[in-house]
Parts: sequence; C-alpha cells; structure tokens
Amino acid sequence: MNYVIYVADVETTGLDNRLNDVIELSLHRLTDNVQKTWYIKPFNPNTIDPDSLRINGHKREDILHQTKEGRERYLDPLKVMIEVENWTMEDGVPSGQRILAGQNIGFDVNFLEQHWIKGGAKDSFPFSVKRMLDTMQIEFFMDLCKGKMAEGYSLKNLTTKYGLKNEKAHTAAADVKVTKDVLLKQIEIFKKALDSVKE
Repeated sequence: MNYVIYVADVETTGLDNRLNDVIELSLHRLTDNVQKTWYIKPFNPNTIDPDSLRINGHKREDILHQTKEGRERYLDPLKVMIEVENWTMEDGVPSGQRILAGQNIGFDVNFLEQHWIKGGAKDSFPFSVKRMLDTMQIEFFMDLCKGKMAEGYSLKNLTTKYGLKNEKAHTAAADVKVTKDVLLKQIEIFKKALDSVKE
C-alpha cells in the first residue's frame, strides 16, 4: 500500500478550532516536492483574536477584504477546500493513504477538520486523521530512547538543532519548508539506524 506524506502548517485567527478559523494553509507533498499555500478569508470574522494576528503577521483589514490587497489575496474558504481537494487528488491515492506531517500536527489537523466541517463537506476531507507524523514527538521519542532530554522541542529548537534556517517563522509557507527539512533529517536518522540493524 502506497502512502503519500504531506507536510502541513496553518495560521489561524485564534487557538479554538471551533470558534476560530484557518487563514493560511501550506502543504508540501513529499512525493513530487511540490508546495502550495493558500490565504483564506475566515468563516467567522467576529472571533478574530488580535494576539494571534500579532504573532502570525496577518492584518485584520486584509483578511476581511477591507483592502484591495486583501480582496485579491484571501480566498473564499469554500473555494480553497475545492482547490485543496483537486490538488491532492493528483497523487492518485485515497484520503486514507494521505499522511499529514508537521510540528505539533494535531493542532493543524483539528483546525483543518473543522474547516471542512464548517464548509459542510466533512465527508470530503482529503486526509487521514488516523495516521499522522509529528516532528516534535518524533524528536522527543528519539531523545527518550537515548536517555537525554532536550530543554524544549519547539520548531525553533529543532531548526537550530539541525542547522536549518527559518527566516519567516510563524508564516505557514516558511514553517512548512523548515518542518519538511526537519522531518527529512529525522527520517534519515531512522533509516541509518534500521540499516545498521540489518547488518
């Protein structure tokens, strides 16, 4: 059975996936090394948390289409769902064989699931919610096996550990790129370990 891994990251209008919405989604498909990013108008503008916007750099007037740039950039949330579904279908596998990977990926998956629910298309959610890869948990597990724990497992810490750079942290597009690189470093470690066992 073939599985396709998508590295994902979202930026949101707050931390509650039922009240708040996805306003930026980036996905990187490992099989063909293609990344797509969408900027999304929120379903519910009344629940926007100013603190979240301060962190992720999105502007309220833009995401609410009060500016020309905002109207051009932030797409209708239903349109984005269709675009994501059409793009993922290019991989030729059913949704149950698409694995979402990311840093603290449960947060992203919960928001994405809610996005499809809010859009009235729960049954067409294009990813598996049973199979996920979390770079934070993978790193924690590796350290646990070595008996030496790090002070923290944030994306910033992992980026530093693996000698990577993330010049636009807290943007979905940049965070996906560096998370993808962290994941590939982790996969390489596991492959080397498995090869040594075979020998």
